[in-house]
Amino acid sequence: MSKHSKQISLFAAAILSLGLTMPHHAFAGVQPQTRTKQLVEGLYTEDLEAATYFQQGVTQYTRSEFNAAERAFQKALTSDPFIPMARYLLGNTLFQQGQYQQAAEQYRLAIGLDPNMAEAHYNLGLSLYRQGNTEEAIAQYQQALSLNPTLAPARYNLGVIFESEGNTQAALNEYSQAVSADPNFDVAQYNLGLLLAKQGQSEPAITAFQQAVESNPKLVEAQYQLGLLLFEQNRLEEAEVAMQAATEIDPKSAQAQYQLGLILAQQGETAAAGARFQEVTRLEPNNVEAYQRVGAALTQMGKYEDAVTALRTATQLEPGNALTHYNIGVALQRAERYPEAIAAYQEAIRLDPSLSEAYYSLGVSLDQAQRREEAISYLMEARNLFSQEGNLQRSSEVDQYVRQLAPTQAVPATTPTTPSRNQLRQPSTAPTTTPTTPLRSQPMQPSTGQPNRLPDISPFLAPSQKSPSNR
Repeated sequence: MSKHSKQISLFAAAILSLGLTMPHHAFAGVQPQTRTKQLVEGLYTEDLEAATYFQQGVTQYTRSEFNAAERAFQKALTSDPFIPMARYLLGNTLFQQGQYQQAAEQYRLAIGLDPNMAEAHYNLGLSLYRQGNTEEAIAQYQQALSLNPTLAPARYNLGVIFESEGNTQAALNEYSQAVSADPNFDVAQYNLGLLLAKQGQSEPAITAFQQAVESNPKLVEAQYQLGLLLFEQNRLEEAEVAMQAATEIDPKSAQAQYQLGLILAQQGETAAAGARFQEVTRLEPNNVEAYQRVGAALTQMGKYEDAVTALRTATQLEPGNALTHYNIGVALQRAERYPEAIAAYQEAIRLDPSLSEAYYSLGVSLDQAQRREEAISYLMEARNLFSQEGNLQRSSEVDQYVRQLAPTQAVPATTPTTPSRNQLRQPSTAPTTTPTTPLRSQPMQPSTGQPNRLPDISPFLAPSQKSPSNR
């Protein structure tokens, strides 16, 4: 089973919340117990010995003493083999210990004694799923739903299976019905949001993620994915709130810290963004993009020496990245360390001969270093590359700059593709003699490449618990 598949876990001893409670009776020969969420109530056997062991098993189960509970239920069933609830709870204890095949056998016996026990069908489906038998699991989930149509976890688990099989529409339908049955079903809302996002339905996906975080504000995956989608929609303030929440829930999430840095940078909060990227380098010392972002932020803040240090760390991790060498050149040029800047730009060009901005900035640096003839040569190459790219504004700016450097210099004509009217922009009134803004790579995506469904979780003791790790 994929680690990214999330299955809602076992229905367990808190039968009261699942409609299996019977009228308040004493177990045969046993004093009535205080009514609690973990107490299985009702008259399940008139055999005194069986009732005693059954009650022991329930108590031990609720304490997570599964080995002891297993022995107690076995003894109860030795005295009275026809207690469906004992079979059911024995199945639960076996499931909790990872004995899925044996658990399935007990659920089948429980169903044989009480065919209308919806939760036994559900748990049998879960046991079969854990064994890789998805077809039978589907049948059991559907049988559980025929007995209890509002059993939201069964809808959810059907959605997980259908999604894993590529049946997107069926998965969407099941997740939606799970949410309808339980409007606070946070993980169903989350997985519904992921599927909608994959279908390009951004607004419905955002709504689903918003519902998920409303149901469970601590669901870090939902906060993170909500932040990503809002960022894509350029809803920056809302994106910041969601991603900030993700970092507060999980401060060690390098992905959330990185994305929050991007959002802050987009809003012009350079120092705050740089601090987030710096935190990413602490969490992931080999994260090249984080060092690149730190360097770009420090350059914009005028901290050129620190910027060069960060960027050189990036080149140690990834020596062949032309953009990093280019950005080193930018920081050095702004620090007026022209010979070093020239060397950095030359290395960027060696790694990527089509990097037009590197030719331009190299030309400017050579001019600032009083190497005018070389400067003109690189500027003309930059002009040609800008023309080939259809960037007429930059091409025009270079023309003006070259004419200022050498008024008698003939600027050869080029024949770039004529842009449409809305692509034409007026050139700046004066050529720039400062390097261009550091280039930046694309925003980092989650390490898996795609958003993930929540991972499989362990069975739980009380179905009334709402924690996503114990639902």
